[in-house]
Amino acid sequence: MSFELLISPDAQKYLNGLDKKQVRNIKKHLNQLEDDPFKPRSRCDIDIIAGSGTPPMYRQRIGKYRAEYFVEEEERAVYITDIYLKRRDSVYGED
Repeated sequence: MSFELLISPDAQKYLNGLDKKQVRNIKKHLNQLEDDPFKPRSRCDIDIIAGSGTPPMYRQRIGKYRAEYFVEEEERAVYITDIYLKRRDSVYGED
């Protein structure tokens, strides 16, 4: 039995600001959560966000983007709460 994928208005607004190719890639990975929102896949890392409470929040890595979500198992629903660009601040090369 699959899960229903629900996207928050804020996450949808962020997606609307991206180009079509990026949106296609992100949605392709988000749609895979309908089958199993807990299992990491190739090029799609999933982690529990520490200290997120109940229900636990998860973070899915989609290339340089991140999607945060939680799962309501009784309702068989995955709620995408936030999508954002991961900043890669590096201390290397700084003097």
